[in-house]
Amino acid sequence: MKIVVTDDAGRYLLPQLPKANYKVWVRGYGLIDSEPVRSTSGKMLNLKAVVAPDARAAAEYYPAVYWFSLLHVPDKSEFPGTGARGNGIPENMMSQGQWLHLLKTDSCWACHQIGDKATREIPKSLGHFDSTTAAWSRRLLSGQAGNNMVNSLAELGPERTLKMFADWTDRIAAGELPPTPPRPQGVERNIVITEWDWADPKAYLHDEIATDKRKPTLNANGWIYGATELSTDYLPVVDPVNSTTAQVRVPVRDPKTPSSADDKVVAPSAYWGDEAIWHSQTNVHNPMFDGNGRVWITARIRPSENPEFCKEGSSHPSACSVSAQEQWAPTCCI
Repeated sequence: MKIVVTDDAGRYLLPQLPKANYKVWVRGYGLIDSEPVRSTSGKMLNLKAVVAPDARAAAEYYPAVYWFSLLHVPDKSEFPGTGARGNGIPENMMSQGQWLHLLKTDSCWACHQIGDKATREIPKSLGHFDSTTAAWSRRLLSGQAGNNMVNSLAELGPERTLKMFADWTDRIAAGELPPTPPRPQGVERNIVITEWDWADPKAYLHDEIATDKRKPTLNANGWIYGATELSTDYLPVVDPVNSTTAQVRVPVRDPKTPSSADDKVVAPSAYWGDEAIWHSQTNVHNPMFDGNGRVWITARIRPSENPEFCKEGSSHPSACSVSAQEQWAPTCCI
């Protein structure tokens, strides 16, 4: 998919389109999507914008972050937290900044586009609940990541955080809308966004790498490599020049290496039901380019039990009796 901005006269140019059949439509603030027009590259199209019938319909197309901005987070004056018997914020939360860092970087927002339709509303397929707080509590248990979600919630303060998200959802359901985003200005109007669907419907992207960070020109216009973490055992690859995709399978050394499929579905997903959609033994993270253009990854290769040479009684100087919970490579105690 390619996205471009029109000028004041409504003119636009979609560059670098491979030969193919395309659907082209108009999207914008204050509009609803126009009916897609079928065409091929090299043709001029006159498209008709469709004005949204009301503010609510227009807001459905706003970026998720604008809906996220409606969230009423704890005030600065509420920190440090006073715990479960106080204001519901953990006592180790010393400032609003620390709490927001956890929310945005180390838990919710790190994996989810908070504010999109799937998060700002409660899916009806999830069932009926006596309160929105109960609905949020249930949705966090969904799927194979249910336990991780609940653990993240515990760090933020379960009761307080659930009420916050429930209040956010209720206000939106009652008709509250975010401010209208500004139209692109200046150089923003020259931007061309190209999007690729380069994995599969049951996978998710955790990392991606396009070049050596120390030499950004190393892999100019070259293949981009992703990491799907717990969801699959392959690296998704996209060729941005030719708009083609591929997969690089990632093996494990020991066939007994555990899989994310072993993490059972805690509660049915609103989208996948009881199906365990993730199956990864390698749990790939952090793909990196080196100076020679080679791609390196961190990956699980064996069960978590420490190998014999790392255990107590071994002559290895770092041997100990502790077993690591998750091993990316043979690791002794230090």
